Amino acid sequence: MADAVVKVTSKGQLTLPVGIRENLDIGEDDYLYVTEAGGLILMKRIGVDPKEILNAFQRAAKEVGLTRKELNRAIQEIRRAKG
Repeated sequence: MADAVVKVTSKGQLTLPVGIRENLDIGEDDYLYVTEAGGLILMKRIGVDPKEILNAFQRAAKEVGLTRKELNRAIQEIRRAKG
């Protein structure tokens, strides 16, 4: 295992050392699952399926009563704001 000390930025970001990224095959577009256990921060590289994300988002929207039309309108507003 590659031990290291890392600094957390004012935005809560940190850099994973290259040795750890290489050992665990963590790349630029990978996602990490992060949890806390007994004062430790645990991270695990996970695969993310866009269809799974979409399905979860659709279930959550349905639970709060958003219609597809309302959801599309909200997405358009966000896109315009990012413009």
